[in-house]
Amino acid sequence: MKTFKWPLFAFVGALFLPVEAFAFGAVLQYEGDVDDRVIYFADVRSIANRTPPLQIMGPETFEIDVTAVYESADKPEFVHMKLQFLCPNVLSMSMAEIEASEHEYKNKLRPGEPVTFRIGPESYKLRRSDLKTEPVAASDWKKSKAPMLLKAGAIACNHIEFDHALHAAIKRDNFDFAGFGKRIGKLGLPEDMALIGETLPSEFLDLAWDNFWWDKVLAKKRPDPSGKWAQPLSEADRQAAMEKLKQKQQELESGTASMRASLLESIKKTNAEMNADLEEAKNADKHPDGSKLNKREAKLMNAFRGRTEQAVVDTMGNPDRFNEVADRRFLRYTASWEQQGVVAYGAQGVVGSDPGGYADCFAEFNIRKDAKGEWRVHDIIVSGESGGRGDSRLGGICDDAIRSRARNK
Repeated sequence: MKTFKWPLFAFVGALFLPVEAFAFGAVLQYEGDVDDRVIYFADVRSIANRTPPLQIMGPETFEIDVTAVYESADKPEFVHMKLQFLCPNVLSMSMAEIEASEHEYKNKLRPGEPVTFRIGPESYKLRRSDLKTEPVAASDWKKSKAPMLLKAGAIACNHIEFDHALHAAIKRDNFDFAGFGKRIGKLGLPEDMALIGETLPSEFLDLAWDNFWWDKVLAKKRPDPSGKWAQPLSEADRQAAMEKLKQKQQELESGTASMRASLLESIKKTNAEMNADLEEAKNADKHPDGSKLNKREAKLMNAFRGRTEQAVVDTMGNPDRFNEVADRRFLRYTASWEQQGVVAYGAQGVVGSDPGGYADCFAEFNIRKDAKGEWRVHDIIVSGESGGRGDSRLGGICDDAIRSRARNK
């Protein structure tokens, strides 16, 4: 069996990934001969601690999701494994090892030593014959020096350091490829290990056939006993696909500069979206003019900020007043209370009185068009006034003004 270095063609597909999913997956291993190749993918978003409660002083058990995608017609489409590894416990490390691990990236596993692993519960495979899942039995603990298992074990046992390496490499709008490679290299991982946006077994399956074994797809040689993958191509579609592949090959010949530029542009866009979210969160308790929201305005803004005019009406009901001025609409919901003053007279003159009072309150939605021309909530004002006995009732009247009336429409 042959073990391949990362093919540069596959690296192209890995770098052109969705911004939101950047660096959640990794390609662990690509090996085998033509017609019997396999690619191992790992979901590195989160590593689960499966250490039994009574084993807190011994080795820790960490679990990582690994999916093997197979090319051969005699094997499943993929096998999704919950791989568990026995990892050194920090409590069992010497003080020198602990101090070193706090100041630098250091592999908790011994280089060259086999890893202890097992297949955990909830593993499964996707049968090629009918594309139905079938459970894969959990296994006993075993030792192995298989390259894929050594890499998966290094990530699982050093998951905190791996995560730190990833975050340290993202510097504003840039990604430090060399720095990331050096950091994970100290964990026993290849410095050129590729990060991908895909995280689900089905996504790994598509990635393998779209980016690694595309030539077999075009030649209609993908194993397809279920008939799921049969997609008859017209000559025009085939020529278009070949032109696209030719373009990718030309990009390969110019090196990885354009690929990295694309990834950096993705990081820049991600950072811009994150900064916008942070700015919005920072101003969540303010009106657009910077003044502070009162508690009722804040309650409504939390529910309606940026939502459509129709969503307001669906929830709040039809407004009591509607007005449109230039590029703005105003939906006003009102509530009020009023009682006339009363004076009671008797034989001795005035024997009692009730001064009466009033309380009026409104909630007004300021609606504006967004870039797509949809009317959305821009601001909300809740205000009221009162007099006499209405002063003590104003709070409740304002609560009525902001209460949903949709069920009363």
